[in-house]
Amino acid sequence: MKKLNLLIVKQFTKSFVPTFLVVLFILLMQFVWLYIDDLAGKGLSAWVITQLMFYFSASIIPMALPLSILLASIMTFGNLGETYELVAAKAAGVSIWSMFTPLIYVMLFLGVFGFFTSNVLIPEANLKKGSLLYDIKQQKPTILIQDGVFFNGIEGISMRVGKRNSETDELFDIVIYDQRQGGSKPVIITAEKGKMIMGEDKRYLFFTLYNGARYEEMDKQQGYDRTYPHTTFSFKEEEIVFDLQAFKFSRTDESLFKNHHQMLNVVELSNGYDSLGGVIAEKRESLRKSLKAYFHFADSTQKLMPIKATNIPDSIFTHLLRFTQQTVVTAALNNARSAKGYVEYSISDVNDTERTRIRYDIEWHRKFTLSVACIIMFFIGAPFGAIIRKGGFGMPVVISVVFYIIYHIISITGEKMVKTASTSATMGMWLAVLILAPVGLILTYLASTDSGLFDKASWKSAFKRLLLIGKK
Repeated sequence: MKKLNLLIVKQFTKSFVPTFLVVLFILLMQFVWLYIDDLAGKGLSAWVITQLMFYFSASIIPMALPLSILLASIMTFGNLGETYELVAAKAAGVSIWSMFTPLIYVMLFLGVFGFFTSNVLIPEANLKKGSLLYDIKQQKPTILIQDGVFFNGIEGISMRVGKRNSETDELFDIVIYDQRQGGSKPVIITAEKGKMIMGEDKRYLFFTLYNGARYEEMDKQQGYDRTYPHTTFSFKEEEIVFDLQAFKFSRTDESLFKNHHQMLNVVELSNGYDSLGGVIAEKRESLRKSLKAYFHFADSTQKLMPIKATNIPDSIFTHLLRFTQQTVVTAALNNARSAKGYVEYSISDVNDTERTRIRYDIEWHRKFTLSVACIIMFFIGAPFGAIIRKGGFGMPVVISVVFYIIYHIISITGEKMVKTASTSATMGMWLAVLILAPVGLILTYLASTDSGLFDKASWKSAFKRLLLIGKK
């Protein structure tokens, strides 16, 4: 029995590890294509890109882990069934539950790893990733000059180069519009050729121009409207210095991002959820107090009830002067508009806080759903593989993708329902588990009873029996 358990664990490990790495790589490529515009042309070092890829790899583990477990489980028991090792084990008196037992312990370990990933690793990775990605997006493009195209990457400079010699790094037919002085009229510089040299500290770029001219318009003087004062001179050699300090990659303080709901653990999310509940209660009470000048609250119904004027003669308003009447009406309307605007703003503010609180609740439940999803996927994949008795990357891949898509769609639907306040976070975030758990139990039961669910002969026999019953 120990050898059989060891065999099953080895078979699962051989399928799970490469499958997990492949799925992780595929999902990581999705990130690359999504953020390629933010990364291209920023002059980032290999170390920065490696860091970013590592942080994204950690954050997509919740997507890769359940799919890998499902696929590896189907492949493991599919291979055992295809080689008749399951049949031999059952003939020796080993039940399907006994064969599942060693992998159940493995699933418990992966479930703990999933919780650790969700609660510790992913919040830390999201914090690092968010900070690093923000810095990259703020980073200006490095100097990428193309032939015949105006380059505006340096602040206050617009430059066009007719042709660039890649061997000698010489630039030809150069036109530069320099607005670094902040004036309304740019300084126009032209040159036959030039050469760029980066300083040793890589802060300054020295641009040496040859055989060119400089043209600058000057402000007009009073009484000389028809004149166009300007200065111009030619040169054989001129050097322009560009400050590249703005292009230097710098890191932002990570504490600016640490309060985001995706960067908190279970304890911090729970505390934040309770704190936001108190903030919402305070905002509602503040609104009630502010409206006492206009409304009073009925204690029984807690609804806004208008104050009724009593003991006020109807003739008071009519006895006022017409100008005074207009003033009173205008003041009343302005008062009502102010109250309405304050109520609308307060309601919007409370709703925004409530949405943030819901996000905290969603993330809190997400920490646990990954662990349970790993176990559910095993109890779907393992019996399914034992039933279909097909290993390899053919049928198992198709079945795994179908089940995972179903799981993912239900999860997204449940999360959307929570975000729109259509249901509670408990119901929405656990919806996929509640739907797929019975599927796993049914498949496990069918596998333990040697069901012919996918046996063509069984279906044909059942269909013939139905035909015979119909004829009688």
